Formats: sequence, C-alpha cells, structure tokens
Amino acid sequence: MTPGTLRRLRPWLGTYVAVEARLDDAAATPPAIEAAYAEVAAIHAALSFHAADSELSRLHREAHRRPTPVGPHSWSVLTAAVQLAAASDGVFDPSVAPQLVRHGALPRPHGPDADARASWRDIELLDDRRVRFHRPLWIDLGGIAKGYAVDRAIDTLLQHGARHAAVNAGGDLRVAGPDAHGQPLVLRDPADPTRHLPLGTLGVGAVATSGEFLLGRPPGAAAISPLVDPRHGPRPARPCSVTVIADRCMLADGLTKIVALLGTASLPLLESLHAHAAILEAPDQLHTTAGFRDALGHPRPPGTTHHA
Repeated sequence: MTPGTLRRLRPWLGTYVAVEARLDDAAATPPAIEAAYAEVAAIHAALSFHAADSELSRLHREAHRRPTPVGPHSWSVLTAAVQLAAASDGVFDPSVAPQLVRHGALPRPHGPDADARASWRDIELLDDRRVRFHRPLWIDLGGIAKGYAVDRAIDTLLQHGARHAAVNAGGDLRVAGPDAHGQPLVLRDPADPTRHLPLGTLGVGAVATSGEFLLGRPPGAAAISPLVDPRHGPRPARPCSVTVIADRCMLADGLTKIVALLGTASLPLLESLHAHAAILEAPDQLHTTAGFRDALGHPRPPGTTHHA
C-alpha cells in the first residue's frame, strides 16, 4: 500500500471484503470506509438467500401471489440479472437456485416449492420497483450481488473524495480513483489451490473470477460445479476458473458464468460489452480473449504457475 492508504477486512457476503482507500484528508478516510461497509451490509441484508427476513426471501414467499415491492439495491441487481439472462438467451439464469438447493449448495427457502418449469422469463419487473413471479420460483443472486456490493462500495468511497479506492470481495475486485494504483491479479491454480499464477496488474477497472474448485465438498460427496447450466443441470466440478475484466464488478461477475458455460461462443457478447476474459485450465493452460493481457498490462508472460 502507498503511504496514507488505509485498509480494512471484514466478513460479509459469505466471504471476506477488503476495503482500501486514500483520501487527501487522512482523518476522513475511516468514515469513508465505514460508509462503504454500510453499503455492503445493506446489500447483504436485502439479497441474502439464507436470511428469512431478506427482501429476496420475501420474494420467494410472496411474488408469485402479488407484485412485491423491493428496495433500490434488490431492484438494481434483479434488473441486471434479467438483462444478462436476455443477452445470453438464458445461459445466465438466476432461477437455477432449486438445483443448488437439491445438491446441498444452498438451504431450502421458506415458502412454497419452486415450480420445475420456472425460468428467468417468469420474473417480471414492474413500475415503482415491484416484482412479480409468474410461477413460484427461487432465485440466487449471490454472485452478481457480490459484484454489485463492490461497485456500491467503490462509488461510496469516491463520493467521500477517495483519491485511490480498491474493494475486493472474494475474487470480485474493483479499483478506482484519480490516483488509483494497480492491484496485482493472482489466480489460484484450479488443480492445486496452494499454487498461484500471476496475471499482471489491474489498473482502474473491475475483475471477477469464478473457480469451480472453490466449491465446498461434503465428505464422501462428489464435487458438483456451482455453475449450473440451465440447459443441462448441474455437472461435476472440473479444475477450471474463469476471469473477466469489465468496467463494473457486477457485470464482470455475471459474465464469468456465461463464459464458463459458453466458452468461445461468448465472444460476441463480451465484445459488445467491452469486456475481456481468460479461462485457466489445469495444467497451466491459459486461454485469453484479445485485449485481456493488454487490460492487465502484464509485466511477465502468463502461463507459468509458481508457488506463492
């Protein structure tokens, strides 16, 4: 960290959220970081799949019966989820939560069972921030909600006058500010998480990584990928991770799922959104789109894994 930069680390969103900032007025830095964490906490409370009193849980109970109002955070994330689903023709589908519940990756929500026929097309966004489900369904917004929380924390730091701001929530990282200094981007080897691959340095921008090897594995159970393909259902996890660079973290996180499931077929969507992607497969195979390495200004050729 550069002199005058303050860094804090706290558990939120099912992971650890690191907030780093530097303001011209050093005394104003701690309040700015507290305000950033307050945004993260509000998003966690609104969109937690686990908490019975979250707005997301209320949607699971009520939205198939009547239009249900939500706050601005839930509205922003739901809007982005529906847009990504439409842009990917349903490859990104937040309504796959029942399959994750069935395999023990998520708890069963309170309320009615999800309709097996439900998809993202059954989510209707009405005026006045109201949401209606055409069928009972369960939605998982954990990934892009985490990316959105990073974006909101960064926006809050900038509003408080941060010259440099960086927020990292379990692999969702964004750097911003007029004096922002780069953050090293290092990926864990998908075949051996104790080994690391340096990709370069992220300047101003956002990056998200989804790795199938990170999913918890109950004793004696086969490893199921957390990336559910709406077309084919859950599949065994494989040693692979996907990294996407974009302007904002919520977009980068959502695109990791699409790239993981579509591979090279995702290139037109990435190009239309000015995003770049890399797929890391064991052993040490790194596949990148045009512009990915330039976006990182990689100081050393990627592709050689080393011990941290």
